[in-house]
Amino acid sequence: MKHIAWTAAFAIFVYACQSTSSTQDQQQTPDSMTMIPTDTMIQITDTALTPTLVESWTAYEGFDGKYAADVKLLQQKPLKDRMKQLLGKEENDFIQRYKVTPPIEVESGVLFNEGCKPHNCTVEEAALAVDMKQDLLYVGIARNKVVTLFGERGDTAYPQKLRDWKKKFEEPVGAAQ
Repeated sequence: MKHIAWTAAFAIFVYACQSTSSTQDQQQTPDSMTMIPTDTMIQITDTALTPTLVESWTAYEGFDGKYAADVKLLQQKPLKDRMKQLLGKEENDFIQRYKVTPPIEVESGVLFNEGCKPHNCTVEEAALAVDMKQDLLYVGIARNKVVTLFGERGDTAYPQKLRDWKKKFEEPVGAAQ
């Protein structure tokens, strides 16, 4: 008799499980679609962005008016490593064209300096711009007055000083004859 009771209980259990699983397999649709209003918009009253210097460039602010050779600009971190990465095999061409330099300019968070090969200014030159707020390095190399510009992360929004530097190598209209 015990055996029959266990068998009956087991059969009821199996039947109950099967009917529950078939009910769960059916998709139930809601009676209505009521959207609960939510306000996920956050009101911002100040939309002005104030970029600040990236910490690794803060020391460069003090280079304004100084000569690159005096402050060992090309040996400073992080500039040294990042120039090597940006220029690769072109780095030697840059260094050869960056021998004679005017004082470094730092204006509105952008460091700019240019240089040339001794006795070859206006033909063989190099320029460097560091946007210290955006943490981007830009380099220009002029080979026989043909300029190539480089920007980290493929950035081509070159600082104005670098664009002005490049313009001096462009021949005026009607000058080549």
